[in-house]
Amino acid sequence: MKAAVPIPENVPVLTDGGVTLRPHEPRDLDRMVELAADPAMMRWTPVPAPYSRAAAERFALDYAPRSWAEGSRMLWAVEFDGRFVGTVDLEGEGPLSRLSYDLHPDARGWGVMKRAVLLAVDYAFTEAGKEVVRWTTVAGNIDALRVAHSCGFRLDAAVPDGIEVRGHIRDAWVGSLRADDVRKPKTEWRTDVFETERFRLRPLAEHDDPRIRETLDDPVSRKYLFARPDPLELEHAAAERLRKWWTAAQGLTCTWAVADLETDDYLGDITLLHIDEVTGAEAGFYTHPEARGQGVLGEAFPASVRYAFEKLGFRRLTLFAADSNEGSKKLARAAGFREVSRQKLAARSDGVFEDLIGFELFVDDYREAASVCPAR
Repeated sequence: MKAAVPIPENVPVLTDGGVTLRPHEPRDLDRMVELAADPAMMRWTPVPAPYSRAAAERFALDYAPRSWAEGSRMLWAVEFDGRFVGTVDLEGEGPLSRLSYDLHPDARGWGVMKRAVLLAVDYAFTEAGKEVVRWTTVAGNIDALRVAHSCGFRLDAAVPDGIEVRGHIRDAWVGSLRADDVRKPKTEWRTDVFETERFRLRPLAEHDDPRIRETLDDPVSRKYLFARPDPLELEHAAAERLRKWWTAAQGLTCTWAVADLETDDYLGDITLLHIDEVTGAEAGFYTHPEARGQGVLGEAFPASVRYAFEKLGFRRLTLFAADSNEGSKKLARAAGFREVSRQKLAARSDGVFEDLIGFELFVDDYREAASVCPAR
C-alpha cells in the first residue's frame, strides 16, 4: 500500500457522545467497499461501480485529506459503536456548501445520520464561516429526505432534470439550511398508519406503483381525474407517488394507501391536500378498479375523516366532485359532509364541462354527529 497523505492537523473531530465525525482511516476501507456495493448507494449516488478497495484507499487516504488541506471540501468519516458507518461531505470553498451523506446499511434506522449531519452543519456555520448549506438528492431517495427534513432543512423544490447520476439526468429534491435556522423540522410530515376492520391505511410505497398505474389508467379514473398521459406508463405512476411523498414532507398533503389488511395490496388512496391552518384540508380519493363495489372507500374514507379530526387535529375538511360523479357525492354525504356550493361548469369530465359541487365538514359538526351516532 502506498504511503498515506499526512492528515492535516486542522481536521476537527466532532462528537455528540455517541456519533463521531473524524478523518477517514485505513481501518475504514473494507466497510467503505461494503457500503459502496449496497443497492441503495448504487441507485441514489454517483459512487463508482464496481468500487474497489484501491478506490476506497485513494478516497480515504489521499483525496479526503487533500480536500481538507486545500479547503475545498470537509469530508468526515462517521463512526458509531466503534466502527465506520458512513461519510458526511460538505463541498464548497465560499459561504455556500453542498451537503451529501451516505450510511452503511447496518447503521440505518438508528438516527445516526441525523446526528452526524447536525454535527457537520453546526461546525460549518460556527467554525467554517458557512452561511447556507444546500442539499440535493435524486427524487425518490426517501431516506435522505427524512434526514434533511429532521435536521430542519427547508424543502425548497422538486426540480425536473435537476441532477446527473451515472450519466443519466434525474429529477431532484432540493433543500437548504441557513446558519440562523433552528435545527428542527420546519413542516409536519404526517406518516401515520392506522387500521379499520378490513384495511390498513399507510403511506404509499414503491411496490404500489403497478397498481397505482392501473388505477390512474382506468376509464372511470380518467373521466374524473385531471389529464393523464396516454399511454400511462409505470414511470407516470412513480411520479405520482413521488409528488405525494414530497408534498407530504413539505406538510402540504397527507396521503394514505388503502391496503388489504392481510395481503397489503394497494386498493386505492385517500389524500388530504392544500393543508392549511385556517382553511383545513381538501379530501380526494380514488380506487383501484378491482376494489370497486367492495365498500373499500365506504369503510376507509369515514375512518380517514375521523382520524383527521381526532388524531391530526384538523378543524375543517372540504371535498369537491363533478356533478355527474354520484359515487363521490354519495361518499361525501355518508361521511357527514354537507353540500355548500355549486360552481357552474367548473369541472370537465370526458371532455364535457359540468358543475363542480363543493362539500365541507367542520370538526364541531363531526363531533356532534359522532355523539349522536358513536358507531358512525
